[in-house]
Amino acid sequence: LGGFGIETTRFLVERGARHLVLTSRSGEAAASALPLIEAMRQRGATIATVAADLTDEAAMTALFARIDTTMPPLRGVLHTAMVLDDALFANLDAARIHKVLAPKVAGADLLDRLTRQRPLDFFVLYSSATTLIGNPGQASYVAANAYLEGLARARHAAGLPAVAIAWGAIADA
Repeated sequence: LGGFGIETTRFLVERGARHLVLTSRSGEAAASALPLIEAMRQRGATIATVAADLTDEAAMTALFARIDTTMPPLRGVLHTAMVLDDALFANLDAARIHKVLAPKVAGADLLDRLTRQRPLDFFVLYSSATTLIGNPGQASYVAANAYLEGLARARHAAGLPAVAIAWGAIADA
């Protein structure tokens, strides 16, 4: 529900998507995103904003059940979650590493498990070019993105749709 996610949503709506569920831990869109969401709704898109912790299996299972009963069949997943906590590796502890890994790694793993038997058109994972080139102070973030890229390869090997997009530096959204 932040800038990058809202811009992705706009991209999808401009190309015909009409039923979207946007999640975040709070379920609250950034204030700057509210006019964009309303504009997409005015274009005919049904956009639900939902509070759901991507690492909570019970919450995500309930969300998928809700989607199954209240919306058209789920056709795609975009995993855009991320947390940054930059520090040199020597200054990281387990809690700081987990804070960065959980949304990307545990979240992607759960989305993979919950969608393996669904006929998806796409399964998109937002990764980072830092996986290839590294970035001082972002060891946990790089590791999390490397996992996403490996998951995309594993899904492909299983005949499932998946792509990991290794975004470069972005300004704003």
